[in-house]
Amino acid sequence: MSRKYQSIIILCLSFFVLAACAKESSKEQGRGGKEVNLLFNFATGSLDPNVDTSYVSLRAGITETLVHLNDKDLTIEPWLAKGWSSKDGQLWEFELRDGVTFQNGRQMDGQAVKASLERAMKDSLAIKNALRIESITAKGNKLTIKTEVPFPEFPSELVHPNTSIIDVTESDFMNKPIGTGPFAVSKFIPGTAVDLIRYEAYWNGAAKLAKARFSFNEDANARSLALESGDADIVFRPEVESLESLEAIDRVKVEST
Repeated sequence: MSRKYQSIIILCLSFFVLAACAKESSKEQGRGGKEVNLLFNFATGSLDPNVDTSYVSLRAGITETLVHLNDKDLTIEPWLAKGWSSKDGQLWEFELRDGVTFQNGRQMDGQAVKASLERAMKDSLAIKNALRIESITAKGNKLTIKTEVPFPEFPSELVHPNTSIIDVTESDFMNKPIGTGPFAVSKFIPGTAVDLIRYEAYWNGAAKLAKARFSFNEDANARSLALESGDADIVFRPEVESLESLEAIDRVKVEST
């Protein structure tokens, strides 16, 4: 795996660290729920997880991949797949987690994952070239993938956000992809913001946050000012020159990855 590829994944993982910190400072909403406003430096006109190079769907907790990286030692860990093996590095057996559903209630099984990966390879030449898959067969919660050549590094390629698993029986991939993550799309305003609501049936337990808003602003100074004024609870990549003044604010915690 290249260093550039690793940096992309670490960037995605860093959001989840920040989101955890935000839970303590988020605004209380009715019935004990919580809401947080996050302001990011990247913008996207599409939430389609198979082609969006901003990876908003994965960063926002809408979608997940079969495997992911441990953000401390960069080892491959299970996510939607709970295990995998290969005797020759070319024929791979994946076992999927039981009880995982998409945000529309549909079961995530081998056939659904197969259809999602095939859709990703069809719509993204980069993913097709990276995965080098010759065939996929599915039965129940088991997936058999044969690569074009022996490919020992294959599982690490499934970390890429553009391999996110979605329900391809839905159609509005750009505005409301249906994933397996802890948050579902409530509303998307291209280039401006995406509103999220908690998915109560999330396989790993419902999130503490009831709602969240991802807003986009490419102006670093504007992001810093939004944090100072309280318009944003979390900002990603604030203006470097403003870090000292931000750290002086009692309610602000600055983290770096």
